[in-house]
Amino acid sequence: MRITNNMIRSNTMLHIQKNKETANDYFQQYASQKKIQKPSDNPTIAVRALKYRTTLVEINQYLSNCDEAENWMDATEEPLKKADGILDTMIDYVTQAANGTNNDKDRATIAAQLKQYCEFIYQQNANMDYAGRYLFTGYRTDVPLLFEEDSSNVTYTMTEELKINNIQKYNYVYGQPEYDDSKSASDYANEASEYLETHRIQLSYNNCDERDVTVTYTDASGKSQTITAVTKSIADNKTFNEQYHPADDEIYFVPETGELVFGDGVYDSIRAGSNLKVQYSKTNFEKNDIRPEHYFESTAVDNVTGETKNYFNIKEQKINYQVNFSQTLTVNTLGCNAFDTSIGRAVDDIYNVINNLDVMDQTLASVKKRIEDCDPNDAEKLATLQELYNRTETEISLQNTVLTNAYTHSITVFQNAKDTLNVALAEHGSRYNRLKMTSSKLEVLQTDTKESKSENEDADLEEAYVNYTQADLLYQASLQATGKILGTSLLNFI
Repeated sequence: MRITNNMIRSNTMLHIQKNKETANDYFQQYASQKKIQKPSDNPTIAVRALKYRTTLVEINQYLSNCDEAENWMDATEEPLKKADGILDTMIDYVTQAANGTNNDKDRATIAAQLKQYCEFIYQQNANMDYAGRYLFTGYRTDVPLLFEEDSSNVTYTMTEELKINNIQKYNYVYGQPEYDDSKSASDYANEASEYLETHRIQLSYNNCDERDVTVTYTDASGKSQTITAVTKSIADNKTFNEQYHPADDEIYFVPETGELVFGDGVYDSIRAGSNLKVQYSKTNFEKNDIRPEHYFESTAVDNVTGETKNYFNIKEQKINYQVNFSQTLTVNTLGCNAFDTSIGRAVDDIYNVINNLDVMDQTLASVKKRIEDCDPNDAEKLATLQELYNRTETEISLQNTVLTNAYTHSITVFQNAKDTLNVALAEHGSRYNRLKMTSSKLEVLQTDTKESKSENEDADLEEAYVNYTQADLLYQASLQATGKILGTSLLNFI
């Protein structure tokens, strides 16, 4: 085969070009600190690099989710702990009130202080928000837990699930002496106040609508029973507390106080059964009342437009964050699972009894004034007023016993509410610990993935420099050799 000068020239230029490309490749590795500059340089490295980068993006997003979840849970924990501390204070406060002797000013102070504690729990803790989203309202993070102003535009019909063991043995005073010019001393003596007992349970609201209230439960035989309660307003017979005198097979509903009062027969049947539910309606809500849609399955009808909204699955509204590969975490705590409505109802109960005592104190002062102003010679009148005075003192003594019972009952209610809150705190703490463990694992995985990514695609600078130096020397040598070879002619061999 004849080798021509053109063939030598072409082969020489080809090798020079390859040497130059090799030198350039090593230079690019050194300059960019990467093994490859494009996928075609090494498809295997390119595929692994893509996988590592995708994994890192996912890990970074999960870590970001963890940070957001942690912030949400930190914001949740603070009001839960504060409410728990307030409940401790309320228990101590009521215990002192129950064990002491209090005058009308003391009672007023107690009532006002308990009202304020309730406001702290619900307004400043249960109604808290984080970044404009309410913490304890489930999916409806844009709607506060409480009414922000008085409202009567919407009528809620709600179904409240009640614990049968929360049916309270309730003592009350039957009969209330009132001045009547036509009555004699013997009349007042025959109308002496009585200290009686019944069974009742408080709904979550007072001032409810005077509509049909249905009570549903499962009796001991497993059969569902439904009873329509008899509405018994306090105004019907305020003097004798008739609302606490249902017949054996009846349930009274007191709309003003939101009480269900059970006849003995009905109580025995319910007590032996289970699944107690009450359906009732309420239209007039006061500022800081709990919005029913956050606590109960309910139907809300707009009284202006007629629009109807239904609220279901109240206790299953979980806000989940994706915090790891195939792992989600619930970050929210529902208000209905943490803040018991019975707290406010127990305070209302104490407040009502204190108001009754204030009325009786005023009555006693009025009777005393009548005695002082009475004609000393009118023995019959004086005897009548004195009997009324005695009956009023008896009423006050009995009402004080009722108040003591209300204090004692409230301690139980507050402790139960505290237990409910502590369960919510424990569940919150458990989820928070899982979040921190997940976050720590992700940080380790992030570090490992970065190292693997670096090992896969980052060049060894020392090796890259040495390779580049060698390749460049080879390139320079090839240039010199080519110059000598191509510079010769036939004359150099003659």
